[in-house]
Amino acid sequence: MKNKASNMDFKENIIELMGFCMLKFCNEGKTHDYDIIYKKGFDVPLIQNIMELCKNEITQKTKGNSTIPLDDYIIIIHFYEDKNQNKIVNIFMDDKESEVNYTKLYLVSRKIFNQYNTNMDTEQIKESCNEYLEIPRSEGLLGIFILNPSGSPYFSKIDKKKANLAKKDVQISGFISALLTFSKEIIGKESGGNLKEIVFGNQRFYVIIKNNIIFAYLVEKVNQLLKRYMYLIVDEFFSNYDNELKNFNGDISPFEDFEDILNQYFKL
Repeated sequence: MKNKASNMDFKENIIELMGFCMLKFCNEGKTHDYDIIYKKGFDVPLIQNIMELCKNEITQKTKGNSTIPLDDYIIIIHFYEDKNQNKIVNIFMDDKESEVNYTKLYLVSRKIFNQYNTNMDTEQIKESCNEYLEIPRSEGLLGIFILNPSGSPYFSKIDKKKANLAKKDVQISGFISALLTFSKEIIGKESGGNLKEIVFGNQRFYVIIKNNIIFAYLVEKVNQLLKRYMYLIVDEFFSNYDNELKNFNGDISPFEDFEDILNQYFKL
């Protein structure tokens, strides 16, 4: 009974947001650059825009905070100077209409920074962030296929818990063939990451092609959160496997742990 109560207390302490990002901002002379320590719910272009807006304030102060209102979201920024005079920047994103507990958010932000400042390694920092912060997981995704232009899979996952879907592997294989034909027509013309819908029989697929890599999502029911995450998954894949993609030799084992990232976004 005691364990059950403590688990409930722990769950109550988790803050649910639309996104979180932790950066190390290096200040060397007039050159300003940063490394992404951890992110979820953020894409790289948004991070770049935020840093462009805030870099002067971050470089001029040892610590501080800022708020940026967007159309649908609110961005909350906390930054601190570590023992090496680098700035650690924690960026939070939530729905504009949400009631943000700023005090609780600051305490969590400060705790994560203090842990980082004790030389905690990156994996431990990620685990710590996931203990305190989570993003809502979207329903409605039945499968995902990440393919190169020739049809070789980098990564795929199908929801085998869906009884009907488990029997449709042959149909899905047929879809992959049709998808490759479709992709060859638009690769080169449009490889900038726009979302396209394909109806294949009674199944609905959404496809994003970026840098000649095909991201195909088998969808049961689409919603705004699911659409947003489909774009974020593309960003996550390129962010995490840039070197593996540049030096790809046919070995797909490095991509297997992408399932951990996928599970942060989807109930699949």
